Amino acid sequence: MPRSKSYNTYSNLQRPEFRKRVDELLLKFERDFYERSAGADGMLDKDKFDLELYKRHNVETMIRIGLKRAVDPLIANYWATRDPQLCKEWGLYGAEEGRHDRMFAGDLHKVGMTDEEIYAIRPTFATELLNGYFYYTMATEGPLAAMISGFYLEYIAGKTQPDWLDIMEQHVGADKTKGARAHLALDEDDDHVDMVWNLIMRIIKDEADEERFVEHLIKINSLFVSYFVEVYAATVLGAGADASLLTQAAPAAAVQTNLQTKATASV
Repeated sequence: MPRSKSYNTYSNLQRPEFRKRVDELLLKFERDFYERSAGADGMLDKDKFDLELYKRHNVETMIRIGLKRAVDPLIANYWATRDPQLCKEWGLYGAEEGRHDRMFAGDLHKVGMTDEEIYAIRPTFATELLNGYFYYTMATEGPLAAMISGFYLEYIAGKTQPDWLDIMEQHVGADKTKGARAHLALDEDDDHVDMVWNLIMRIIKDEADEERFVEHLIKINSLFVSYFVEVYAATVLGAGADASLLTQAAPAAAVQTNLQTKATASV
Protein backbone atom coordinates (compact mmCIF):
# COMPACT_ATOMS: atom_id res chain seq x y z
CA MET A 1 0.00 0.00 0.00
CA PRO A 2 1.53 3.37 -0.99
CA ARG A 3 2.29 5.88 1.70
CA SER A 4 0.03 8.89 1.85
CA LYS A 5 0.84 12.51 1.40
CA SER A 6 1.06 14.16 4.80
CA TYR A 7 -1.97 16.23 5.80
CA ASN A 8 -0.14 17.89 8.68
CA THR A 9 -0.55 21.62 8.14
CA TYR A 10 0.84 22.66 11.52
CA SER A 11 4.42 23.87 11.80
CA ASN A 12 4.44 24.03 15.61
CA LEU A 13 3.11 21.90 18.42
CA GLN A 14 0.05 23.53 19.95
CA ARG A 15 -0.26 23.91 23.76
CA PRO A 16 3.19 22.43 24.43
CA GLU A 17 2.92 22.73 28.23
CA PHE A 18 -0.29 20.76 28.30
CA ARG A 19 1.31 18.20 25.99
CA LYS A 20 4.13 17.70 28.49
CA ARG A 21 1.58 16.85 31.13
CA VAL A 22 -0.22 14.43 28.81
CA ASP A 23 3.05 12.79 27.73
CA GLU A 24 3.97 12.16 31.36
CA LEU A 25 0.56 10.64 32.01
CA LEU A 26 0.78 8.36 28.98
CA LEU A 27 4.22 7.14 30.04
CA LYS A 28 2.78 6.30 33.46
CA PHE A 29 -0.03 4.40 31.78
CA GLU A 30 2.48 2.42 29.73
CA ARG A 31 4.60 1.50 32.77
CA ASP A 32 1.54 0.53 34.76
CA PHE A 33 0.28 -1.66 31.92
CA TYR A 34 3.46 -3.73 31.84
CA GLU A 35 3.67 -3.96 35.62
CA ARG A 36 0.05 -4.76 36.45
CA SER A 37 -1.73 -6.35 33.49
CA ALA A 38 -1.63 -10.14 33.31
CA GLY A 39 0.50 -11.25 30.37
CA ALA A 40 1.62 -7.77 29.34
CA ASP A 41 5.25 -8.42 30.21
CA GLY A 42 5.18 -11.37 27.83
CA MET A 43 4.84 -8.99 24.88
CA LEU A 44 8.48 -8.07 25.50
CA ASP A 45 9.74 -11.61 26.18
CA LYS A 46 10.61 -13.78 23.19
CA ASP A 47 10.21 -16.92 25.31
CA LYS A 48 6.56 -16.09 26.05
CA PHE A 49 5.40 -15.48 22.49
CA ASP A 50 1.96 -16.89 21.76
CA LEU A 51 0.77 -17.16 18.16
CA GLU A 52 -2.91 -17.14 19.06
CA LEU A 53 -2.47 -13.95 21.08
CA TYR A 54 -0.60 -12.40 18.15
CA LYS A 55 -3.42 -13.28 15.76
CA ARG A 56 -6.24 -12.17 18.10
CA HIS A 57 -4.47 -8.88 18.81
CA ASN A 58 -4.22 -8.16 15.09
CA VAL A 59 -7.84 -9.16 14.52
CA GLU A 60 -8.97 -6.78 17.25
CA THR A 61 -6.90 -4.02 15.68
CA MET A 62 -8.76 -4.61 12.42
CA ILE A 63 -12.13 -4.65 14.20
CA ARG A 64 -11.33 -1.41 15.98
CA ILE A 65 -10.30 0.30 12.74
CA GLY A 66 -13.48 -0.88 11.04
CA LEU A 67 -15.69 0.41 13.85
CA LYS A 68 -13.88 3.75 13.95
CA ARG A 69 -14.38 4.03 10.18
CA ALA A 70 -18.06 4.67 10.93
CA VAL A 71 -17.28 7.24 13.64
CA ASP A 72 -14.76 9.46 11.84
CA PRO A 73 -17.26 10.76 9.24
CA LEU A 74 -19.53 11.78 12.14
CA ILE A 75 -16.65 13.74 13.64
CA ALA A 76 -16.00 15.51 10.34
CA ASN A 77 -19.71 16.20 9.89
CA TYR A 78 -19.94 17.71 13.38
CA TRP A 79 -17.28 20.25 12.47
CA ALA A 80 -18.66 20.98 8.99
CA THR A 81 -20.48 24.14 10.12
CA ARG A 82 -18.50 24.80 13.29
CA ASP A 83 -14.91 24.63 12.02
CA PRO A 84 -14.70 23.84 8.26
CA GLN A 85 -10.90 23.55 8.36
CA LEU A 86 -11.07 20.98 11.14
CA CYS A 87 -13.80 19.18 9.19
CA LYS A 88 -11.52 18.95 6.16
CA GLU A 89 -8.43 17.87 8.07
CA TRP A 90 -10.18 15.25 10.19
CA GLY A 91 -12.04 14.00 7.15
CA LEU A 92 -8.77 13.41 5.28
CA TYR A 93 -7.18 11.76 8.29
CA GLY A 94 -10.18 9.52 8.96
CA ALA A 95 -10.47 8.50 5.33
CA GLU A 96 -6.84 7.42 5.30
CA GLU A 97 -6.97 5.55 8.60
CA GLY A 98 -10.19 3.81 7.67
CA ARG A 99 -8.57 1.32 5.30
CA HIS A 100 -5.51 0.47 7.38
CA ASP A 101 -7.24 -2.69 8.54
CA ARG A 102 -6.18 -4.30 5.28
CA MET A 103 -2.52 -3.87 6.22
CA PHE A 104 -3.09 -6.12 9.23
CA ALA A 105 -5.20 -8.51 7.16
CA GLY A 106 -2.19 -9.15 4.94
CA ASP A 107 -0.14 -10.19 7.97
CA LEU A 108 -2.89 -12.49 9.21
CA HIS A 109 -3.25 -14.16 5.83
CA LYS A 110 0.41 -15.15 6.08
CA VAL A 111 -0.19 -17.01 9.34
CA GLY A 112 -3.10 -18.95 7.90
CA MET A 113 -6.19 -16.82 8.60
CA THR A 114 -8.71 -16.07 5.86
CA ASP A 115 -10.88 -12.95 5.63
CA GLU A 116 -13.89 -15.10 6.44
CA GLU A 117 -12.26 -16.23 9.68
CA ILE A 118 -11.09 -12.72 10.56
CA TYR A 119 -14.40 -10.98 10.03
CA ALA A 120 -16.38 -13.72 11.78
CA ILE A 121 -14.75 -12.79 15.10
CA ARG A 122 -16.74 -10.43 17.28
CA PRO A 123 -15.10 -7.56 19.16
CA THR A 124 -14.15 -7.83 22.80
CA PHE A 125 -16.56 -6.33 25.32
CA ALA A 126 -14.02 -3.59 26.00
CA THR A 127 -13.99 -2.61 22.31
CA GLU A 128 -17.79 -2.55 22.28
CA LEU A 129 -17.73 -0.32 25.35
CA LEU A 130 -15.15 1.97 23.75
CA ASN A 131 -17.27 2.50 20.67
CA GLY A 132 -20.38 2.94 22.78
CA TYR A 133 -18.53 5.67 24.64
CA PHE A 134 -17.83 7.43 21.34
CA TYR A 135 -21.50 7.50 20.39
CA TYR A 136 -22.67 8.46 23.87
CA THR A 137 -20.28 11.39 24.19
CA MET A 138 -20.98 12.41 20.60
CA ALA A 139 -24.66 12.70 21.48
CA THR A 140 -24.17 14.45 24.82
CA GLU A 141 -21.15 16.73 24.37
CA GLY A 142 -19.55 16.36 20.95
CA PRO A 143 -16.76 14.31 19.36
CA LEU A 144 -13.87 15.14 21.72
CA ALA A 145 -13.61 11.63 23.20
CA ALA A 146 -13.58 9.97 19.77
CA MET A 147 -10.88 12.39 18.63
CA ILE A 148 -8.77 11.79 21.72
CA SER A 149 -8.93 8.07 21.02
CA GLY A 150 -7.20 8.76 17.70
CA PHE A 151 -4.38 10.59 19.46
CA TYR A 152 -4.11 7.90 22.14
CA LEU A 153 -3.79 5.12 19.58
CA GLU A 154 -1.24 6.97 17.48
CA TYR A 155 0.86 7.70 20.57
CA ILE A 156 0.66 4.28 22.21
CA ALA A 157 1.22 2.39 18.96
CA GLY A 158 4.38 4.38 18.33
CA LYS A 159 5.64 3.58 21.83
CA THR A 160 4.76 -0.10 22.09
CA GLN A 161 4.44 -1.65 18.64
CA PRO A 162 8.10 -1.51 17.50
CA ASP A 163 9.22 -3.57 20.52
CA TRP A 164 6.29 -5.97 20.18
CA LEU A 165 6.99 -6.48 16.49
CA ASP A 166 10.68 -7.17 17.17
CA ILE A 167 9.61 -10.08 19.40
CA MET A 168 6.95 -11.32 17.01
CA GLU A 169 9.33 -11.33 14.05
CA GLN A 170 11.66 -13.72 15.85
CA HIS A 171 8.83 -16.27 15.73
CA VAL A 172 6.74 -15.59 12.64
CA GLY A 173 9.34 -13.84 10.46
CA ALA A 174 9.62 -10.26 9.25
CA ASP A 175 7.62 -11.06 6.12
CA LYS A 176 4.56 -11.68 8.31
CA THR A 177 4.63 -8.29 10.03
CA LYS A 178 5.01 -6.14 6.93
CA GLY A 179 1.51 -4.70 7.28
CA ALA A 180 2.02 -3.62 10.88
CA ARG A 181 5.43 -2.17 10.02
CA ALA A 182 3.98 -0.28 7.06
CA HIS A 183 1.29 1.14 9.31
CA LEU A 184 3.88 2.43 11.77
CA ALA A 185 6.03 3.85 8.96
CA LEU A 186 3.09 5.75 7.50
CA ASP A 187 2.15 7.18 10.89
CA GLU A 188 5.74 8.27 11.46
CA ASP A 189 6.17 9.74 7.97
CA ASP A 190 2.99 11.77 8.33
CA ASP A 191 3.75 12.70 11.96
CA HIS A 192 0.30 11.53 13.00
CA VAL A 193 0.87 11.87 16.75
CA ASP A 194 1.53 15.59 16.64
CA MET A 195 -0.89 16.15 13.76
CA VAL A 196 -3.84 14.62 15.62
CA TRP A 197 -2.81 16.43 18.78
CA ASN A 198 -2.86 19.76 16.95
CA LEU A 199 -6.25 19.02 15.41
CA ILE A 200 -7.69 18.40 18.86
CA MET A 201 -6.02 21.50 20.30
CA ARG A 202 -8.12 23.60 17.93
CA ILE A 203 -11.03 22.96 20.30
CA ILE A 204 -9.19 23.03 23.64
CA LYS A 205 -9.68 26.59 24.84
CA ASP A 206 -9.18 26.67 28.60
CA GLU A 207 -8.26 24.71 31.72
CA ALA A 208 -11.72 23.13 31.94
CA ASP A 209 -11.26 21.74 28.42
CA GLU A 210 -7.87 20.37 29.39
CA GLU A 211 -9.36 18.59 32.40
CA ARG A 212 -12.07 17.07 30.23
CA PHE A 213 -9.38 15.87 27.83
CA VAL A 214 -7.61 14.11 30.70
CA GLU A 215 -10.86 12.54 31.93
CA HIS A 216 -11.52 11.07 28.50
CA LEU A 217 -7.92 9.87 28.23
CA ILE A 218 -8.16 7.97 31.53
CA LYS A 219 -11.32 6.17 30.44
CA ILE A 220 -9.99 5.33 27.00
CA ASN A 221 -6.79 3.92 28.47
CA SER A 222 -8.73 1.83 30.98
CA LEU A 223 -10.77 0.29 28.18
CA PHE A 224 -7.63 -0.61 26.28
CA VAL A 225 -6.17 -2.25 29.37
CA SER A 226 -9.42 -4.19 29.70
CA TYR A 227 -9.27 -5.20 26.04
CA PHE A 228 -5.82 -6.73 26.51
CA VAL A 229 -7.00 -8.63 29.58
CA GLU A 230 -9.85 -10.12 27.54
CA VAL A 231 -7.65 -11.11 24.62
CA TYR A 232 -4.99 -12.63 26.87
CA ALA A 233 -7.61 -14.61 28.77
CA ALA A 234 -9.23 -15.93 25.61
CA THR A 235 -5.98 -17.00 23.95
CA VAL A 236 -3.12 -17.72 26.34
CA LEU A 237 -5.12 -18.89 29.35
CA GLY A 238 -8.03 -20.42 27.46
CA ALA A 239 -11.78 -20.06 27.75
CA GLY A 240 -11.94 -21.60 31.21
CA ALA A 241 -10.02 -18.68 32.68
CA ASP A 242 -12.05 -15.94 31.04
CA ALA A 243 -14.51 -15.26 33.83
CA SER A 244 -11.91 -15.00 36.57
CA LEU A 245 -9.51 -12.87 34.60
CA LEU A 246 -12.13 -10.54 33.18
CA THR A 247 -12.91 -9.42 36.72
CA GLN A 248 -9.49 -7.75 36.66
CA ALA A 249 -10.64 -5.33 33.97
CA ALA A 250 -12.64 -3.12 36.34
CA PRO A 251 -9.80 -2.89 38.89
CA ALA A 252 -7.53 -1.94 36.01
CA ALA A 253 -9.70 1.10 35.41
CA ALA A 254 -9.53 1.97 39.10
CA VAL A 255 -5.76 1.65 39.03
CA GLN A 256 -5.58 4.14 36.16
CA THR A 257 -7.89 6.57 37.94
CA ASN A 258 -5.78 6.40 41.11
CA LEU A 259 -2.67 6.87 39.03
CA GLN A 260 -4.14 9.97 37.42
CA THR A 261 -5.08 11.40 40.82
CA LYS A 262 -1.46 11.08 41.89
CA ALA A 263 -0.19 12.42 38.57
CA THR A 264 -2.32 15.57 38.64
CA ALA A 265 -1.40 16.20 42.24
CA SER A 266 2.29 16.25 41.30
CA VAL A 267 1.98 18.39 38.14
